[in-house]
Amino acid sequence: MCARRKVSDKKKFLFSDDFYSDLPANDMIHAVIVRSPFSYGKVTSIDFAPKTKIPEGYELFTYKDIPGKTQVNILGKDIPILCTGTIAYKGEPLALLVGEKKEVLEELKSSIKVQLDKTEIKANESKFSNAYNSLSVSLKDGSPIEESLTSLKKSLEDFSKPKEIIAKRKVSIGNTEEIFADEEKAAFIVEGTWKSQIPYYANKETEGAVAQIKGGNLYISTPSQWVEQTVSTVEQVTAFSKDKIFLTKTKSFGETTACLYQNGILASLAAFAAVKTGKAVRLSLSRTEQEENIERASDISISHKTALDKNGLLTAMEVSICYDSGAYNPFASYILDRLSLAACGIYNCKNVKISAKAYKSHNPPSSQIISMLDSQAFFAVENQIQKIAEITGFSPVDLRQMNKAGGMQKHTEPFTFSFGRSSDAINAVVIRSDFKRKYTVSRLAEYGRNEGSDNLPYAPPFRGIALACAFEGSGYFGTEFEKSNISMHLSVTEDKKILVHALPPSLSIKEIWTKIIQDSIEIEKRNILFTGEAAEELSKKKITTSSLPESLVGDVSIKSILLQKCVDSLKRKKIDGTPFSIKKSLPLSRKKAWNQAEFSGTPFYNTAFGTCTVEVELDACTFREKIRKICVIIDGGKILHPKAAENIVHRAISRCLSSLVKDESLRCPSISVQFTQSEEEPKQIGGLIYSILPAAYASALSQAIAISVNEMPLKTDSLYEIRERYENSRRHVTGDAQ
Repeated sequence: MCARRKVSDKKKFLFSDDFYSDLPANDMIHAVIVRSPFSYGKVTSIDFAPKTKIPEGYELFTYKDIPGKTQVNILGKDIPILCTGTIAYKGEPLALLVGEKKEVLEELKSSIKVQLDKTEIKANESKFSNAYNSLSVSLKDGSPIEESLTSLKKSLEDFSKPKEIIAKRKVSIGNTEEIFADEEKAAFIVEGTWKSQIPYYANKETEGAVAQIKGGNLYISTPSQWVEQTVSTVEQVTAFSKDKIFLTKTKSFGETTACLYQNGILASLAAFAAVKTGKAVRLSLSRTEQEENIERASDISISHKTALDKNGLLTAMEVSICYDSGAYNPFASYILDRLSLAACGIYNCKNVKISAKAYKSHNPPSSQIISMLDSQAFFAVENQIQKIAEITGFSPVDLRQMNKAGGMQKHTEPFTFSFGRSSDAINAVVIRSDFKRKYTVSRLAEYGRNEGSDNLPYAPPFRGIALACAFEGSGYFGTEFEKSNISMHLSVTEDKKILVHALPPSLSIKEIWTKIIQDSIEIEKRNILFTGEAAEELSKKKITTSSLPESLVGDVSIKSILLQKCVDSLKRKKIDGTPFSIKKSLPLSRKKAWNQAEFSGTPFYNTAFGTCTVEVELDACTFREKIRKICVIIDGGKILHPKAAENIVHRAISRCLSSLVKDESLRCPSISVQFTQSEEEPKQIGGLIYSILPAAYASALSQAIAISVNEMPLKTDSLYEIRERYENSRRHVTGDAQ
């Protein structure tokens, strides 16, 4: 079902409850992207190989065929629509191939010949040793690359040069160097480097768009999460004016920062193909394209150096964050800011130094699922705390409780958070999982782990249990969209219907919002309509859309709060057939609590808290692990729809478990999920599992094998290899000593 509404005199948008790939169109053709086979090089020509039979109606377009701009500026970054010569990364779009049948397009793609300028190749021989399966690639002089490997003599100067830093963030409070030099304040110093590059594939409809021209207007159907940017990109690329562009926002899944702006690029590719051919064009990424170029996990390495006094109090924390942002990433600064805010986790420390840098590389633009943006920072800090407990002998529970920031207490000095009933949540999960007893037993078993007898087939299984904590912030005030403000808008029509001018991100959220209204006002469910469900009513109104990308600030819980305020105001009015509207926005005083220029204050509207324990068992012979039990407790404020909230958490656990080991989906026979009782405002909880479960899982494995597991995801033989490297290293050291 589609519904049209006029937003302003210059913009027109459409909404659909369907997937773009299901929308029909007359005389439709398909488009596939021809991508770069290598990370480096300068393209001199792209064309079909000689003697290729090209069916009628099949065409190849390059950047030279784009009617408007060949690159667009997004948040200050110039991003090419199609490669204009110099290749930026492997997988970069070089050309667009269009025709009637997609299977024919895939066959034709294998006959496309790409020529590279030999003098401009930006890689050594090994970069060209893996021939690309789909394209015939040759040098400018016509010689195939495979035959020219031995003649390529490229120096490694490019690899020895410092990486180009495109964004950075520094936080410095107190004097960490002075503390680390003080033997009393730094009775213990623990260092560790952690890397979590877990890919969370959506496995839903892939990204793409359908574009067609009717009556001189350009119609586009795509799952855009950033409407204004998509329309702006299409306008620049096609040279169509905005008042002739109609955007149908279709169903979307898997919100990522890459999709936020790459959706506009994909839509513009389909649009310019429609302009060139005069036909409806459907561009749909393959599953491989989606995973390699849209859902590629961010490459982030985080190093910690932590000092504690003899009582276990944190006295200094130094954190170094290195982020590979890929070839282009307009959100690099935003991602660094969020990682810096989460770098010290939930812990209070008076001496902190955080250094975060984003580097440009020849990798595809990195992607990050919005609700999981902080997960890698929490993975690092929680594993660091567990490592501290293992080395120093302090209880991991006591370490967290004595160093945790509580209430509105400041931690890492410039930031202020509220963690609600976090202490109660930690105590509850410890009791529910029998953590202290099991941790002590596993700890004692570690002492004899390296004696060699554990490798026997009849040895008992290795066991480990770990705890992790994290917060999730809603309504981040530090975005680059200062003029944007989160709001909710209700209208009452002449026929006494209530219109909610918002698109619920999911059916469960739609049910929650409907329940909020029905709990306060006597109205039938069928008389509560959302944007996209009320074409006639919406077409009569002028409603502006925010320039803010959807879910960039995690605003679902805040919109629920604002919706409740709208409903409270609505209760004081008579619904007698007289149309009226109510709009509620965040108070400006809340936004002013955060100073982006100084990077200090209260960065989020509110914060949810989550903690979990993971208990694992490792076979001493096969070194294959299994998860025995997972306990989760969350303080998410007032839970408006308990069953829906519980389902969200269970789905997140299932999705997370399926990604912790490559090509294998883990299972757990015992999963417990609970929420603390609270009357505080509802808080966002969708990303908490991704911040606590991988950290607890890695820490539990570290205890089981008595060696730090500092990277995720694992492979099926990773634990065996980690143990083997440790044993070889120990034998080497022992041999040298003898």
